[in-house]
Amino acid sequence: MKTKLITAVVIFLGSQAGQALACSVCYGARDGKSAEHMAIAIWVLMGVIMSVMGGVGAFSFHLWRHANTPLEPHQELTDEDLNRYE
Repeated sequence: MKTKLITAVVIFLGSQAGQALACSVCYGARDGKSAEHMAIAIWVLMGVIMSVMGGVGAFSFHLWRHANTPLEPHQELTDEDLNRYE
């Protein structure tokens, strides 16, 4: 009984009748409203991803730039003879 049901479902889904029951999105209609909305959603997500990646890049550039600047005089370590502490 179980094998007959599985076989019937597979044949139905593989036949033309199974494709006729598909909606416009599943069938692949390009002129539907949902395709237009998906294109907009893809562009929005690309913008979000690029803005996050741009922020990471800008922060990396900021760290790189400030790592190469000299220290202020009050922040520099004084030259001290450390041999006496060994």
